[in-house]
Formats: sequence, C-alpha cells, structure tokens
Amino acid sequence: MKGNYLQIRFNDSNSIFAFFNECWQKTSIAFVVLFLFASFLFLGGLGKRDLDYGDEPRVAGITAEMARTGDFVVPRLNGRIFLEKPPLYFWASSIAFRLLGENNYSARIISALAALGGVIIVFFLARAMKMSITGAFMSGFVLATSVEYWSVGRTCLIDMTLCFFITASIASFYLLINSEVKRYIWFPVFVLSLGCAILTKGLVGFAIPISAIGFYLIVKKDFSFKHWLMLVIGIALSCIPYSIWLLLLYNNLGKDAVYETFWTNNFGRFTGGYAQHICPFYYYLKKFPGQFLPWMLFLPLAGYFLIRDIRKSDKAKPLLFIFSWFVIPFVLLSISAGKRSIYLVPLYPAAALIVGYCFDLILTGKEKVTGWFDVPSSILAGIALLAPLIFLGIRLYYQQFFILLVLITIIGFSLGIYLFYMLRKKEFNFFFKVLLPSFLLIFLTFDMAITPIFNQKESYEPMFDYVKQLMSEDIQFSLLQPTESLDGAAVFYLGQDIKDFNDYDVAYNFIQNTEKAMIIADQKIVKRVQDINIIKDFRIDKKIFIIFKAKILSGKINEKAMDSDYYNRNSKYSIVVNSK
Repeated sequence: MKGNYLQIRFNDSNSIFAFFNECWQKTSIAFVVLFLFASFLFLGGLGKRDLDYGDEPRVAGITAEMARTGDFVVPRLNGRIFLEKPPLYFWASSIAFRLLGENNYSARIISALAALGGVIIVFFLARAMKMSITGAFMSGFVLATSVEYWSVGRTCLIDMTLCFFITASIASFYLLINSEVKRYIWFPVFVLSLGCAILTKGLVGFAIPISAIGFYLIVKKDFSFKHWLMLVIGIALSCIPYSIWLLLLYNNLGKDAVYETFWTNNFGRFTGGYAQHICPFYYYLKKFPGQFLPWMLFLPLAGYFLIRDIRKSDKAKPLLFIFSWFVIPFVLLSISAGKRSIYLVPLYPAAALIVGYCFDLILTGKEKVTGWFDVPSSILAGIALLAPLIFLGIRLYYQQFFILLVLITIIGFSLGIYLFYMLRKKEFNFFFKVLLPSFLLIFLTFDMAITPIFNQKESYEPMFDYVKQLMSEDIQFSLLQPTESLDGAAVFYLGQDIKDFNDYDVAYNFIQNTEKAMIIADQKIVKRVQDINIIKDFRIDKKIFIIFKAKILSGKINEKAMDSDYYNRNSKYSIVVNSK
C-alpha cells in the first residue's frame, strides 16, 4: 500500500508538489533545512574578503589586543584605553582569535554565529506564536536574507551580537508570560540574555527590549503583579554583570573612566553628545526600506494583515507583541539624536515576523493571492534570473573570469526560469522552496566573487603587507594622527602596538633623529612635504595614505624632540605607555 501511495503521488507534477508539501509539514525537517541554509549563508566564505575600511579594522584591532594581552577588563586600541563599548563582544571574539588565529574569518565568526542564532530564535518564536511551519520557516528565511541583517552578520561588528541577545531577551519574556507549560524556565534565559545585551553595547541593550515589553504589557492591559514583578526583578538581575564590570573598571582606572563609560557613551549618544552621528528624526524612515530589501516589497501587505488582525482575540497576543517590538523601539531610536543605520538591526527580527505572518496566511490558503503578493514574488524571480548574469558580466568586465562562476551562472539562471514557471502555475509554496537555493547562490556569489573586487580598494591589508616587508629589514614605523580605523588595522595586521603621534613636529623630529624610522599618515595632514621622502602611497577608499621618512637625518639628537616632558605632552602613545 505504501509503495502504491508513493507511485500514485509521483504520477504528475501536481502530485510531486503535494508530496513535497506533505514532507514539509514536519517541524524537524523545516528547521534542519533552515539551519543548514542559514549556516551556509553566514559561515560560507566568511574570510574571503578583506576587512572593510570603516569600523571593522577598529573592532578587530581591539579584539586582537585583548587576545594578546589577556586584559579582559579594559579594552584597548593600539595601547589606548577604549571605553565606547562594554567588553562582552571583545571577550567572545578574542577567544575566537585564540582558537582560530587572527584572520578575517575569525574576526567575523562571532557576528556570523549570532546571526545564525537570531534566525533560529525567530523560527521557534514564530511556532510559539502559533504560526504554521511554513510561516515559521519563512520568518527565518526572510530575516536571514534581508540585506542589512545578512551584511552585518558577515561583518566584524558588535551590532549583530547585540541583536542576538535582544532577540533572545524579547522572545524569552514572551514565552515566560504566554507559555502554557514550563514557563518559568524562561525567566533565567530572559535575565541572562538581557544582561548580555547590556554588557554588549550598554543601555541600548536594555532600552530596546524593555520599551517593547513595557508597551506590550500596558496596551494589552496586563497589569498582573506577577508579570510586572518578574520584569522588574529580571531587569535588576540583568544589570549585575554590567555593574561588576564597571566596578572592575573603577578599580583599574578610577571614577572618570566609569563616568565616561556609563554616562557619556550611553546618554551622550541619545542627547547628541556625538555630533558626527546627529541626524534628523526621519533618518530611519529613509534608511529602513532599502536595508530590509527584498522583503520590504511584501511589508505593505504584511502590515495591513497585522493591523487588521491585531484586534482578533485569538491573535491579539502574538501580533500585538510583534507590533510593540518593531514600532516602539523604532520611535525611540528616531527620537534619539545620535543615529546610524546599523542601529536598526535589532528590529529586523520583528519585521521578519511581520512578513512571515503574511506568508503564513497566504501560503496556507487562509488569504487569497493578490497583486500585492504576486508582483513582489515576480520581482524576486526576476532578481534570481538576472543576478547571476550581472555577476558574470562584472567579473568579465574586470577581467577576473573563472570557470566555476559560469557553472554557478547556469544553475542560477535555470533556477530563475523555473521560478517564473512556478509563478505561472501559481505554486507559491514550491516557489519559495526553489527560491532557497537560488538566494543562497546569489548571496554567497556576491560576497565571495563580486565584493572582493571592490573591497580590495577599501582595505588596509595591502599597505600593511608592504609595511611588514619593511619591518623585516628593521624599519621602525609610527602613525601620525591616525583614525581609530587605521589604529585598529595596524594592530590587527602587524600583530603589535604601533607608536603614534598627534603632533607633526614631534613626529618629524622623531624620524629625523631615529635611523631607519618611517611614518604612515593621511596625505592631507602632512604639512612639510618638501622635508620628507615619500616611499610609497596607497589609495584606500577616498583617502591617500603615504609612507614617508625624513629627507635628511639631523646627525645629532634633537633635544626638544627627546625631552620626555615635551614628548609626553605631544605623543598620545607615550602617555598610554606611562599609564600602564
């Protein structure tokens, strides 16, 4: 009978679709497929491209220094104390450095694992919210393949780790107050994840989940003493790890360091203390649509379903919770004076659940397919069809052809054609299953074959590879007025702290009186070009960095340059050395 069943099922294409849909209706299968997909998506080829010009070298440099020194209390950047962020991410990443070595892959592994963890949490949270297996799977799929979430998940930055802990804290509190069985097991998970969020990026790790949870309880008119007591006690307990670190910081550096860490770097950003991050209140309204592509195309329809169904008694709890998670932190971040597009990352899991709910209704037949769903699906098929051809064209244009990309292009193009075939037959369930391998090829090909072409122009690595060669000949190097990015890159790539100067005259006197001494600096800050020999220049992003030495050695020690008090007043590095 079983053999006849399978035989009947495979007699025509519609029966094949039915067979796969029946297999899909098992949570374990759906989860394993999503887990494998997200693992390849975030971990595959993670070290293929160099660290970017921006924040990645800074974070990698701090991590590398912590891994080498073993000082897990005070983060440092090229010897200087760095208190902008708490140390949890640096702890985790420095352990990765010790286990895997200092390289591009190990620098990004913590972010990648956090991104993978976020996808897993969203899948199971969607199931806990009574979404179908298809809806839960699509929620995780949407999150993993939203442009900004995927990009940050493959980047050496703190924000994805913050997103993971915020997601875990919000999800665990929802389960704590809504689970039918064993709900109290989620209380320690809530405390631990919220505490880790705070220890990852300060009070923003507290503000986002607590604002969402508090609003949810108030709007739901849940004034249960037990729920509010668990929330208050959980908040108090979650602050303990951060408080312990502040106490250790106080013992090491004193009250000024604690003030800078707790007040300046938390409330200063909110009130506008960091002028370079001040943006208008509508900043995130402009940024979010592009960062949530391609799933932003489905968000209008998903938002309509969410608002329409949020009043239904059987759906009010989960839908109101998702709404609170997305809208309230979005408003809070918009009110804040300091803004960066990356601050939105902890909101993407909520946005993914909103879109996942839309897919849950349509793919399970509870809602009819309209143009608001059909057209975005056609755009996804168009992306799957054209992206492989565009990638091949880019490689050919830059004369970096390789045979494997041709095979990938053929496979990707074929999948795109098949996706249009699925749309024509209105087989939307099977359409999104085929979209899975198609997007995996597109995302990984982009990051491993296309991004490195442009990434090499924004990387410090070629410059520091050249510096390494000169250092092997006993050349001493210093940095002149370096940015945090340059400082971090020097530490990461050279494997040691590098002396740096804030004052050009002091730096010039140093190389004039030190045999085999050279300086690395941004070309714009070098004043007396006539007094130096430029050894080599490197264009990195939009800047030109030069390696130079003095034209003529003075022949004797310059007393002003070697005077210790003068040196300490003008050399940031010297001050740090003395403070140690």
